[in-house]
Amino acid sequence: MNITHHLDNDPWFTHLPAEIQTQLAHSAVLKTYQKNQMIHAVGDNDDAALHLVLGGTIRVCNVSASGNAMTLTHLSSGDWFGEISIIDDNPRTHDAWTTNKVTLLSIPRKAVIHTAEQHPILYKHLALITCGRIRRAFEWIDNATSLNTSARLASMLIGLIGTYGKQVGADIKIDLRLSQEELGFMLGTTRQTINKIIQSWQKQTIINMHYGFITIKNKPQLMAMMNPE
Repeated sequence: MNITHHLDNDPWFTHLPAEIQTQLAHSAVLKTYQKNQMIHAVGDNDDAALHLVLGGTIRVCNVSASGNAMTLTHLSSGDWFGEISIIDDNPRTHDAWTTNKVTLLSIPRKAVIHTAEQHPILYKHLALITCGRIRRAFEWIDNATSLNTSARLASMLIGLIGTYGKQVGADIKIDLRLSQEELGFMLGTTRQTINKIIQSWQKQTIINMHYGFITIKNKPQLMAMMNPE
């Protein structure tokens, strides 16, 4: 893989001043991880780096009281992460695991900080990554307080189509394994509630769920579920 090629096609990187681009690209390395491999664990404070996902999917999660790894979000091609530990030099806040083969472009924290000391404007650009994450979190909070669980689940599935949707005949398969327990955790509800909704939607032929994979069979009707009023 050509590191420069990937960086030259990334919107966040191409908005950086040219001299910052040059320094960061010089320090960037490619890393490959296999399926179900840990990238970092909560509390880790070694080998911090700014990462760009070039391929594959990463599951960001924490461990519940029962010992299960509960998914908070997924990172896929084009997503940057790791900027928080770059900025505050504190340990990771969550675990990160691969769900399939993943390729990362990584820029070591030392190189990022060295560049930022010479070009402080880089801190603003790093903050923009975090701002995007915060805005998505606020959107989640808004949905959690204004929409019922069915509408929030529909909204999540429609969002996943954009990144993981694959056309299979007249249907759209979300190519990402998600248990009902994980869906419940991501929406702040129980597995039982998610199961009830999914069973109802399957009877209406809106979706189908098989071995953790969801297939959208009626996208317009699912979109209508996002606006229950």
